Amino acid sequence: MVDEDALRAAALAQRLAAELAEYSRGDVSAAEGSQAASADVASIKTSFDERIVDGDLRSATRSRFHTEHYADAVEAGVKCLCDVIRSRSGSVEDGDALMTSTFSPKAPVLRINAGRSKNDESEQRGHMMLCQGVVGSWRNPRAHSLIEDSPERTLMMLEMIQSLIETTKSSTRTRKRK
Repeated sequence: MVDEDALRAAALAQRLAAELAEYSRGDVSAAEGSQAASADVASIKTSFDERIVDGDLRSATRSRFHTEHYADAVEAGVKCLCDVIRSRSGSVEDGDALMTSTFSPKAPVLRINAGRSKNDESEQRGHMMLCQGVVGSWRNPRAHSLIEDSPERTLMMLEMIQSLIETTKSSTRTRKRK
């Protein structure tokens, strides 16, 4: 048995030595990788500046994004969406209640289209549900737990939020503010 233990220990030592050698060689490529990562971060920051053009969203998220606080940028972006919806609708609600009371297909406060056909009703419902989904799946988890978002994923989420903000800003109020 001692021989088997010795053989296992020797095999483990060889694997560890091989891994150590691999990591030691990786120092040069790690430095190159770090430079590439810096270039990628600069590129994604430029992409943010080119692609996030809504003034409200940009104001709420740019400093967070540029300082690499990506989850905070997403949370702030969703809060900005809610603020735009509240401002346009006059509602004081938040979350699902805000989206339902504002974009309800049957009696919306804000109408995103003419509302004359089943397709219009479906589009209205879809916008309401997308807004609800963004709050439920993007804002709430980041508000209640620590989440790490990549810059690419953050930019994708902010672009979606921007689209929802643009649609909301171009909507028509159908009844007086509450």
